[in-house]
Order: sequence, then structure tokens, then C-alpha cells
Amino acid sequence: MTSLQGLVIVNPAAGGGRGRRVAHTVGAAFEAVGISCDVVVTERPGHATELARGAAADGRPLVIAAGGDGTASEVASGILGSGTVLALYPLGSGNDFARALGYPRGTERIPRFLAGACERRIDVGEVNGRIFLNAAGVGIDGHVAARVEASARVVGRTLGYLVGSLVSIACYRPQPMRVTIDGKVIEGRFLVIVASNGTHFGGGMHVAPHAALADGLLELTLAGDLGRAASVVALARLYRGTHVNGTTITARRAREVHIELERTLPMEHDGEVGYARDLVLRVRPAALRVLGA
Repeated sequence: MTSLQGLVIVNPAAGGGRGRRVAHTVGAAFEAVGISCDVVVTERPGHATELARGAAADGRPLVIAAGGDGTASEVASGILGSGTVLALYPLGSGNDFARALGYPRGTERIPRFLAGACERRIDVGEVNGRIFLNAAGVGIDGHVAARVEASARVVGRTLGYLVGSLVSIACYRPQPMRVTIDGKVIEGRFLVIVASNGTHFGGGMHVAPHAALADGLLELTLAGDLGRAASVVALARLYRGTHVNGTTITARRAREVHIELERTLPMEHDGEVGYARDLVLRVRPAALRVLGA
């Protein structure tokens, strides 16, 4: 994969400000392996989507998202439906989507990896009209995501997600939800519902061991009315991918999911925080061209 004319879109805030420093050197790193790239730095939320859309309109064959999962999601939103291919320069501490695509650890290894990477088509998820690449969820998941940023500044995002999870377990209770999964209705109190395209979230939590990026389905994880002690046990098992027990925590595959809530709750999509009372989640099969292992 040489002699490409690419665009690197850098989130300057990624990696605790590492993105701002990398912006001055990343172009030369790609040039050294035969990938010719311009480099632009985002200025505000949503700017990466605008820049990526412009690159696709200009016929750029490659756009590289330099940031975390949220930056990759924004870039993907701008190039969907075009001939432009998405690549990653992972700068977050979690980099769960990069893990799903087989990217190596360490940014110094990324340019050479991409020079020999394979192009493939993968599915993307959609929640209330917004694209997600890795995972979207509601319940304690959103509650945790809303608290991660503060703790991440002190202990890093991966440990911050663990700390946020433990704090949330102490104060968050399962909420009533009506869930329609490909037409079948389930009602009850749920601690969390996560729809996954990739296998991991939260910087290494193995939430969906059987998820696949190109199977045309979302992997749905539903945790029911767990108490605090059971929630702590489930959290420990989550890192090993052994949390699904078929009773209080179940997994299903779905093409479309509708989650109706009694009140507005925090949600997350690729690590970004939002709030919703209803969620409609869908899969868009083979919608995105990416570089990966």
C-alpha cells in the first residue's frame, strides 16, 4: 500500500494532548514508508467529519484518523458511501476499535503497518442516526462514560473506566426498559445494554467476545437487575470475556434494536457521552472501507 495520497486528521486533545504534539511529526513518519499525507488538526467537535467529507469529495483515497475511537467515528461519518478508505493512528489509551482491526500497539509501528495493511469492508452501527464503529450502550455504561473524563486526567482512560465503573456500581441502579430485538419484545430492569460491532470497549473490557466486524449483525449484551455485589463480580469477569451467564447477563445478535426508557438516561457511543429516552440501533452491513490486519 504505497504511493497513496492521504489526509491525516488529528484530534489535538487525544491522548491527553499528545495529538497536538504528534501533528508536527506524523506526516514525515508516513512519508518515510511511501504514504504521502497532508495533515490537518481539528478545531471543534464535529470538525473531523467535515474535513473527512471534504477529503472524500476531493477524491482522496485514504483518510487517517489520528485520535481515539471518537475521532475515528467522526471521520467514518464523513466518508461513508464514498470510495475513501479509513485508517487509524491510535492516540487514545483504550484504542478498542484499533484492537478489533488488528493494529499493533505503539504509534511508532503504525506507518509501516499501514504500508502493508489489507483493505476490507466492515459493518458500522447506527444509534439514533449517529454512526458508531465499536460500541454503543445505555444504562450504567453511559453513567460510567460521563465520569471517565475527569478521572482519566489523573489515572489514564483505561484505569479511569475501571474507577468510573466501581463508583457507578455504588450509586447506579438498574432501570426499567422495554427492548425490541428484531421484532421480539423483552421488558424488565436492566443495568446496561450494549450493542457491539467490535469485541472490546472501555480500554480492554471484553464485552462482546463473539462480535465480528463483517457479519451484518450487532452483538447485544444485556445485563439485568444485578445487585452491587453481583455487579462487581460481573465487572471482573468482563475483562476476561466470561461475564455472559445466560441468566442475569445474556447475549444476542441483532440487526435492529429499539430501547424505550421511562426517563432520559446517559448513553455512550464510541466513548462519547449523550443522553436519550429512546434508542434505535441498527447495523449497516459492509458500509465502510478500512485498512487493517
